[in-house]
Amino acid sequence: MTWVTEVLGRVRWSDGRLASYRQDHVAFGLHLLSMASAITVTILWMVTSRWAMWWVLVPMSIASNLALEFIARIRLRRTVRRVEALGVAGRDRVKVSLKEEINHQLSHFDDYAIRSCDRKAEEFLARAATARASGGKKSDAKYLRRAERERKYSEWYRRIVEYNARRC
Repeated sequence: MTWVTEVLGRVRWSDGRLASYRQDHVAFGLHLLSMASAITVTILWMVTSRWAMWWVLVPMSIASNLALEFIARIRLRRTVRRVEALGVAGRDRVKVSLKEEINHQLSHFDDYAIRSCDRKAEEFLARAATARASGGKKSDAKYLRRAERERKYSEWYRRIVEYNARRC
């Protein structure tokens, strides 16, 4: 019985504060999925109310909702225990906001985009040189335009990275 009350109860830190789903993004996703599944099944039932098996759909919806919510809370409890075991370093890691996490992921994308644009520009320059050597003026001009466009994209991403670095 205590296991059921533990699972149904709100997740708390050792000092009694309520834990937020910000600590674990997977648990937050499971929590949102449980709410979305319940809402979706309810709407589906209301739209297709002439369906005779509603008495199966509603209990299945409730069961899946509770199962996802249980899994989300169990995972959040594990995260809270792991953070408390790490001590101060764990709390500092928890204080990272969602905005900082998104900016960190976007910085990886920016680096990838800059490298990709530079690589494509070099590739188009090589193709332009090959076309120039074989006497194709149209191909040469086309590849030079594409290389210039890729360089502009690369510079645009670099300016975005510099602007974000100045803001932070």
